[in-house]
Amino acid sequence: MQIKSAIQAMPLKTLSVFFAALVLVTSPQVASSQELQLKVQTRMPYAENNDQGDRRRLVHQFKKDAFKKMMSDPNTPLAKARLIEQYFDEMTDYEMVDRFFTKYVFAGKCDTGSGSGCGIVRDNAVVLQGMAFVSMNAIDNFLQSKSAAATMEASDFTMLFTARTVADRKQFQAKTTEIEQNKSTSSVEVVSGGDDVSTVTGGTSEDMKVSTTGGSTSQKSDVFVYEINMDLTDKMESAVEQALVNAGFEPFPLYEILLDNDMPFVDELVDDGAFGDDGTLNRRTLARMTRAVSEQSTFFGIGRVDYRNGEKNPVTGGMRIPATVTLKVMMKKGKRMRTVASVEPTIVYGDYPVGEDSSVGQLRAQNRAVKQAMDTIVSQLQSQGLY
Repeated sequence: MQIKSAIQAMPLKTLSVFFAALVLVTSPQVASSQELQLKVQTRMPYAENNDQGDRRRLVHQFKKDAFKKMMSDPNTPLAKARLIEQYFDEMTDYEMVDRFFTKYVFAGKCDTGSGSGCGIVRDNAVVLQGMAFVSMNAIDNFLQSKSAAATMEASDFTMLFTARTVADRKQFQAKTTEIEQNKSTSSVEVVSGGDDVSTVTGGTSEDMKVSTTGGSTSQKSDVFVYEINMDLTDKMESAVEQALVNAGFEPFPLYEILLDNDMPFVDELVDDGAFGDDGTLNRRTLARMTRAVSEQSTFFGIGRVDYRNGEKNPVTGGMRIPATVTLKVMMKKGKRMRTVASVEPTIVYGDYPVGEDSSVGQLRAQNRAVKQAMDTIVSQLQSQGLY
């Protein structure tokens, strides 16, 4: 109560204050595909002459701490985090920072404009705790305005993206050995002749039963056999094209290039067995395709998404579809196409309710796979000044 009274009686003086952000253990949650929800806590040292200006600075630092939380989030591509760090001061400027947030939710009343009511006094500090909702569209638009794309025409981008589903799964068990052993001893007394001479004979017998199951003493990983699904591939291509347009690229259809060079279409390559068990196109065909693309397109992306079967989500108790996405992008440099960006195999999940159609989970996994891949690729190209 004394502290609250002291706050109400604070004189209108300004102290220089420092701020320290406490990143909470809880992970950020995705509120929607374009909005990132972050839980943030910011504090400043309490002093009896803290005034309203200090509270406004507390709110401003809260917003800056939300940016830091986003940069440290493992779901934020490293290249994008570096770009945000590069423009951090400009993006978090007092007059600009609000354009990157859709709303704030605080533990108590807080007027983010004036700072009135913001923060509670605890442990000789003024603490502001709440949720910050970041607009990823606003972040992407700002970064794009700073990239080479802002001063150049839309770059042609051609994609070869395939989607595969599980055709077969081989499961292995750890080798186990069970032994059942029975042992017995017997003796027989034999009497012969009139002198009643006795002899004793006998022995032991042992029965053993050994049963073995499984493959070996160590657990083997399950082997998934995939096959290309052209229906899912077409849906994936549509999602990728939309992501390219949103990023400022101009998608150039691969089938037009293949047609101009009298090469088989992707579905024909699938039927002809041109794709190996690992999902990659054979080198000779890929080399021809890459050369043809280099004559008509600036960038050539080659990607794949592998969908596994639905499985139980151990956290929510619902169901989910695991999907692994890989992608690399080549750009013409001189006479050759060189790899300029890549996404290492990354697993994403698409949740769906128990008992519902798993295609819902596939769609959600697809959208997350595309977003994860394109966020990484675009940020890598921007950081190199290639786009």
